[in-house]
Amino acid sequence: MKNESEEKKRASNIIWDASADYSFDSEIKAYDESGEADLYLNYIIGAVHKYYDYSLLQDFFSDLKKDSSHESLEKLMWIGLENCTYEKAKSERPVLETLRRSYSKRALSTCNEASANYIFNEIEIAHFQKALGLEPKMTGSAFKILNDLEFDKSMNTEQIILKMNKIISVYFGFGFIPAHYGKKRKLHHHKMPALKFLKILPAAKYSSGINFEKKEHKQNYITSRLQKFIELRIKYQREHIKNYYGTSILPEPQIKSLEQSLCWGNHKNCHLYFTRGEFDMSAGADKDTVYHEKNALEQRNKNKKHYKENFAKNSSSISKLTNKIRNTMLLNLESSYNRSEAGKLAAGKIWRNIYLYDNKIFLKNLKDDIGNLSVDIMLDASTSVIYRQEIIAAEAYIIAESLTRCQIPAKVYSFCSERNYTIINLFRDYGEVTKNDKIFNYYSAGCNRDGLAIRTALYMMRNSTCEHKVLIILSDGVPNDAQGISAGRFNHIHYDYIGDPGVNDTALEVRKGQRDGVSILCVFTGLDEDIPDAKKIYGHNLVRIKSQERFADMVGIMIQNELKAM
Repeated sequence: MKNESEEKKRASNIIWDASADYSFDSEIKAYDESGEADLYLNYIIGAVHKYYDYSLLQDFFSDLKKDSSHESLEKLMWIGLENCTYEKAKSERPVLETLRRSYSKRALSTCNEASANYIFNEIEIAHFQKALGLEPKMTGSAFKILNDLEFDKSMNTEQIILKMNKIISVYFGFGFIPAHYGKKRKLHHHKMPALKFLKILPAAKYSSGINFEKKEHKQNYITSRLQKFIELRIKYQREHIKNYYGTSILPEPQIKSLEQSLCWGNHKNCHLYFTRGEFDMSAGADKDTVYHEKNALEQRNKNKKHYKENFAKNSSSISKLTNKIRNTMLLNLESSYNRSEAGKLAAGKIWRNIYLYDNKIFLKNLKDDIGNLSVDIMLDASTSVIYRQEIIAAEAYIIAESLTRCQIPAKVYSFCSERNYTIINLFRDYGEVTKNDKIFNYYSAGCNRDGLAIRTALYMMRNSTCEHKVLIILSDGVPNDAQGISAGRFNHIHYDYIGDPGVNDTALEVRKGQRDGVSILCVFTGLDEDIPDAKKIYGHNLVRIKSQERFADMVGIMIQNELKAM
């Protein structure tokens, strides 16, 4: 027998690797007959967390436990999840094909052939035979159930749960599973039962004599249960996000209103969360809250330490950038008047309004107009920039401090996404001129749904009363989110939010913002290979900083060009 603690640790490592989330503590883990952590099944557990809404699935399994036959129904569900998760993950991990075949052979070798007369075992055996490319011999009922049960990889979590509810309703909803259980295998705490079914359930005859009223009642029940799962998911998801990123700064009704305005189209079924990264450390604080608050503080200290170690260079960059902005404001706009639809009336131009219907009969002093500018600075805070956190925090601080010294209102925040939430972490608002130090609270986690983040930023910028608005984004130009894009209302195909779908969606939001008069600039923080995608998104409004010594010069030119174009 293997060392139990070592195998438990190994199982956790496999799950973490598959889920790409080291904060995920799975309640279930898989072991083989000798007590060793099962590589394939533990990878599937982690991948389910990666690709699907795990909290919603947990709610579903919890609800199943109210049924006396929940163990068999849970195993049915895991067969379906194994199928769709494998299909999703095999392109990323080709070795899964070999692992799956090996596992299927082991599973079939322990199956009692006589048990194939029982429908649950028949489904189990047929599933593993299909995984090996064999042609299973099945009864009609088992064939129908297995076809419905092997969920397609394009399905999302809600569709999977609705499908499973339908399977339960149609095939097992009318006394199909007897309450009596035979001999059960002992299950250990924190261990996931293998996908193999217990050999305990006799087959039963399926009656198709279901009247319409009962069927309609069942469908209403299914819909009601799904709605309950969705509501619970939202509750638990927000609690998770709160523990990980800090308390929300907006009340629930306001968030729902924002989601109605922003979470549509490619971002349907997405959610938003707004925080300042402040954790609720009251008595009895959740252990996750304590853990993530500690991590956030450690990263802040790293950001501050890096800035101080390069203090002379950073101070020089602030001075350079400040002077560039001031010189543009003073020299290029000094006593410069443009015709405008508002300002000081130019009496000699009134005739243009009468005869040419020209409303620009006023003069506006551009030197005064520079005070009508606000700048938003948005930082990509996904794990793809995890090794550049200290540099990005310093760059954002340099820009914000320079704008503050020029008395230009600035707002600074980061964005990342986890599960189906896009998190906006606000460091300082327009009027908070003494809070630039909060920018060092920046830290990266999760994925990045750039299109929704930019859409949200543009929406928030409406709060600025300034006529001219600039959005500066520090990003690696690689949109990547686990929540995909639906192909349409009546099409269950989902595209991954990465590559062309993510790039095209982000570029679309940038173009919309530019059409609305917002200048959108990108300070590129990524790799050479990602420059083509970044250019597709931001066009010529992209600057790449190859040397930190050139940071102030490059960003200064970019801001100067925008000031001149006002």
